[in-house]
Amino acid sequence: MIDNLKYATKLFGTASFSFLKINIPGQLLIIIIGVINLFVIVYQSGTGMGHTTGSAIVLLLFALRPIGYSLTLLCIFVGPFLLFSLGNKYVISKTINKLLSDKGEILLFPIIDKILTKIKSNQPDILKKGTDTAILKLKLIQEIRDSNDNKWLKRIIIYGFKKVNLDDVDFKDENISIPDIIKNKIITGLKNISKPNRNFFWIIIGVQIIIMILVIAQII
Repeated sequence: MIDNLKYATKLFGTASFSFLKINIPGQLLIIIIGVINLFVIVYQSGTGMGHTTGSAIVLLLFALRPIGYSLTLLCIFVGPFLLFSLGNKYVISKTINKLLSDKGEILLFPIIDKILTKIKSNQPDILKKGTDTAILKLKLIQEIRDSNDNKWLKRIIIYGFKKVNLDDVDFKDENISIPDIIKNKIITGLKNISKPNRNFFWIIIGVQIIIMILVIAQII
């Protein structure tokens, strides 16, 4: 038990570090490149701007360099959000793949069993015929969140469960075990998550650099 706790702590510590390792340098690069682009556009447009000041500068820069200025602003405001979102998905996928390959059966599966057993005991009707799958998913997600298990493990189970489709489950068939089917679907959903890679990081930064080169060369 202690070894499992140590493993989970180490795994999610590594995941947090990976997230910071992607976002801190990535966000800084996006900001630096965006500021360089703005300064270059202002400098190159200096003679055409005259003594323009205030909010008129924004309109004038757009008029003088519509493509370059628009792409620069788009990268400054959209780039950080995109990097944060894709970085978060990358870290979650990386953690899930590592956890499943190492100790999925020891750490994850018992939590799923415990949650489903609790649901079956406390609210047996919800797993019987006529079940509203949307309500069932909400109930299970809430039970997972309310449990006393590791918060990261709960997040992973919820992440996988949200990808589960229960519409094809025949809740009227008394010969099948609904909890087992749900558990298998959650596990399958987690296993189907593609192996993560960091190509998104280089694509985002690469686009920023290409735009900077085009702005400096006054192509856009």
